[in-house]
Amino acid sequence: MGYGRLIGKAEAIIATGMPGLYRVLAFMSIQNIYSLSDLGRAASAFSVAQILAFFTAIGWATLILARVPAAKDRNERVQRFYELLRMAVVSLLFCGLGVAVWSHFLKPEISGLEIVTIMLGWTFYQVTRHYFLSMREYRRVIAYDAFLLVATAGCIVAFHSLGMSAGLPLGVALAATGVLMLLNVGLPARFSWLGKFELKGIEFGFTNFLSGGVALSLVPIANYTDGSRFAGVISLFASISAISGLIPRAISMYRLPDLSRQVSAGKSLAQITAQTNREIMKASGGALLVNAFIVLGFALFKGAHEGLEYEMICSLAICAQSCLSMLSTAHSNVLMVCEESRKSMSINFISCGLFVAALGIFYTVFGGLNFAFVLVVCILVTGLRNIMLKRRSAPLLTPAVRAG
Repeated sequence: MGYGRLIGKAEAIIATGMPGLYRVLAFMSIQNIYSLSDLGRAASAFSVAQILAFFTAIGWATLILARVPAAKDRNERVQRFYELLRMAVVSLLFCGLGVAVWSHFLKPEISGLEIVTIMLGWTFYQVTRHYFLSMREYRRVIAYDAFLLVATAGCIVAFHSLGMSAGLPLGVALAATGVLMLLNVGLPARFSWLGKFELKGIEFGFTNFLSGGVALSLVPIANYTDGSRFAGVISLFASISAISGLIPRAISMYRLPDLSRQVSAGKSLAQITAQTNREIMKASGGALLVNAFIVLGFALFKGAHEGLEYEMICSLAICAQSCLSMLSTAHSNVLMVCEESRKSMSINFISCGLFVAALGIFYTVFGGLNFAFVLVVCILVTGLRNIMLKRRSAPLLTPAVRAG
């Protein structure tokens, strides 16, 4: 492997891990400047916003990764990007309106304004960020993420001094960074806000919602079952486990442009998928080990207190679920670059349906939820999803099957 390729992979690892690092540093800043209870509420709003952003950002970002690298020149790349950005904005408007209506009539504990602000910022941040990721411009992405960290720190301090909610500075900083990146993308040769709306973006968003939404729901569920303080602890370890899994995610992200070009050229995906899968398995095992040491270090740092063992067990389970979910990434990428959104959606619909059904039965029988039970179900469903993704993606490795 050449020196330049090693540098590229290292940059990919850093770029892939920056959103997770952002969550950790932002949440720690809120805990220190606001309070742990404020962190629990802000983290819950952040989780809800991220769940909705599957439809406003992640689905369209998935199509950006699949389509932009295969474009012939820069003009075509920018054109494809803005077509997808337009559809992302349309879905953002609908989701924002839905949150506003929900917040007005149901008066939930989680602030609707915080959810909408974070969702707006997260959408522009993720969609524009994936344009540069699709071109492997990792250094530029890292520079933008560094700007985001500085902007978030400044916003948290400023908004706290004004007595405003802890979630609002996150959304403002994310939106500002997204707009900055959009300015650097440039303008297309032609653009209209009117045009067809592709369901593939929603389908991929729904696919990611059904898979990632299960994991993101853990923080609000923890808030419901054990209170905002426990939810704050869980949110920190959920973010830390995401950072420790940055190498598996970076491997996946680094291979995506190659997969896209292989599909465009009508070549086999078997070799590159097998290699990616082996690398991710090794990296995920290492990530789980790192997570275990982090949980132990946190326990030693905090010292003995009531509920410590429960917090440690739940934190380890969350880390294990995060690493287990990484093992399906290579197979999920095959469905992504082949734009088989409905196959991915059906798999995730089954796994998410089982998760919701199990929790619904438990709630009906016992009159409430137990967070430990929720984690066990989440891990089992994740394992089942991995098996289904492998089976459904296997036929697409062959060019003849994809062409058919």
